Amino acid sequence: MAKTKYTPFLKLKANEVGAFASLADDVSDDIVPFFDLPMKKDLTAVTFRTMVDKAARKIEKNLGNYRPFFLDNFDIPDAITVGGKSNYSYVATAFSKSAFIPVIGLNRSPQHNQAVFRSRVDGLVESSRVAVRLAGEDYADFDLVEDELSELIGQAFQVFKECALVIDCRVCLNVNPRAEAKRIYDFLSVVEKRFAFSEIILTGSSLPASIGQVAKTTEESELHRVELQIFDALRRYGGMDHVGLGDYTVVSPLYSDISLPPEMLLNITAPKILYAHGIVHYIARGGALKAHARGNLQYNDMLADLTRRPFYRGQHYSFGDAFIAAKALMGGSMVTPGSVLKPTINAHITYMATDHPFVV
Repeated sequence: MAKTKYTPFLKLKANEVGAFASLADDVSDDIVPFFDLPMKKDLTAVTFRTMVDKAARKIEKNLGNYRPFFLDNFDIPDAITVGGKSNYSYVATAFSKSAFIPVIGLNRSPQHNQAVFRSRVDGLVESSRVAVRLAGEDYADFDLVEDELSELIGQAFQVFKECALVIDCRVCLNVNPRAEAKRIYDFLSVVEKRFAFSEIILTGSSLPASIGQVAKTTEESELHRVELQIFDALRRYGGMDHVGLGDYTVVSPLYSDISLPPEMLLNITAPKILYAHGIVHYIARGGALKAHARGNLQYNDMLADLTRRPFYRGQHYSFGDAFIAAKALMGGSMVTPGSVLKPTINAHITYMATDHPFVV
């Protein structure tokens, strides 16, 4: 079984795609990113098609047509159909020129899973790999899902040569890491005897939808990354060294776009910076952009403070770290909530893929 050391799970948006595209070649060459189509407020079939078409162009521009990546619509409601078909059928058509790896699952509608299989048969999916993504109660007890999982994987192997398994803990901030690791270990110990997976990836995040749940404004803090504690606890069981590490970088799995007028956003948006080291996220938050005396310059202040921290890895470490160093010196254009995301994701991926103790 092949082992992928690290897999970033990203929303298929401009900043996230750009963050991956800006990685140094020696970092990105060994990574197969996992992209989720983002949920948007009041999404319709028309706006869904527009979003997917734009996303396909982003991938082609930034990753080309030959770099493999996982592609899922986990956050998109099944009620959104295109031409009476599962929305993933449209996704497969839009991305048919790329090397995407489709994703199926137990908690997905039969229409979704069948759309993946049909797209492979119809030649829209060139990849010979498929991923099975299990979340929540999907991996709680193998006996409860044995029949359904056997049928799903059996169908997958009829049209795909390889099948990867993704164990997705989603937001696991309030999970007991040892108990969760034991649950995953018990599941994997049985499921691997039944099915030949090409790789297994364990992922999750400690970041809730609202950063305010874990970090106060105008303060700095460190958030323990429970997903890493789960991974570490799992590794301590024998025979789990082949399991690869994944995470959601500095974006919550539950993130969705907020549709508010710009003037309202300025009243409620407070700057935030996330920077991983060890088993924690360092988080710095400012005050509301409109009300605070420093406004957007709070970003520069917080980034300057970050560069003085012992865990800052230096301006030459990554594209993202170079951005941090430049803005700490007030260089270039104004930093915004959007512009800070690409470099901080890039810095996170670089660290996790190359120097984190759990992957080296």
